[in-house]
Amino acid sequence: MRHVDPSWSLSLGSKLSAHVLMTDRSHGDFSLDQPRHVLNERQRGLVDASWAYLEQVHGRSVIQINQAGEHKERPGDALCTNVAEAPLAIQVADCAPVALISMDGTLGMAHAGWKGIVKGVLDSTCSEIRRLGDQPSIAVVGACIQPTHYEFGYSDLKFIERIFGPSIRSKTLEGRLALDLPELVRVALERNGIHKIIFLGGCTGSSSQYWSHRTNLDKERQVMVAWIDRES
Repeated sequence: MRHVDPSWSLSLGSKLSAHVLMTDRSHGDFSLDQPRHVLNERQRGLVDASWAYLEQVHGRSVIQINQAGEHKERPGDALCTNVAEAPLAIQVADCAPVALISMDGTLGMAHAGWKGIVKGVLDSTCSEIRRLGDQPSIAVVGACIQPTHYEFGYSDLKFIERIFGPSIRSKTLEGRLALDLPELVRVALERNGIHKIIFLGGCTGSSSQYWSHRTNLDKERQVMVAWIDRES
């Protein structure tokens, strides 16, 4: 399957390899406001297969994908597949896109904002991967907003802290209360037995490389796409 250079790759054995690609502004807008044919052309320019992607709703539902391009724009916040060469994509502008990979080639993708994490989107994605294959052992987390630019209200932060612990509390550059979203993702993943976590880095709230809803009220979206390849 033809594709551009991924942001991260790993050979899984059994002639399978996992790939993750995080886009930025230079790759174009992947929001669902784009006409379908524009999205399809933009997607195939990066990974030349039909992508599966969702109308994300900050929930915890997981959609199983049985063939490439299935369930386009269905409401949900996570995707799973045990099918090779079926790209899964998550659109973001501050939330964390998370790829979950098991060594047998089962793949999941989750849209992990704080509301979805509290509702259990990472838990349900891990459960679905285990149902389809092996326990996910690796997570790749794409660009998202960092605590230095993620001021957060006291009551909501206290609520999250009661569930996930004090390490998720941080401060902005100005010294105001902030949520550490990457740390929240890390805690939630480790509770699901995933300890190999790769953070691709990048702050959507401060870098001109990315769109940010929180900082700029941007309507555009970057995307993180992941897929399993059959090695020749």
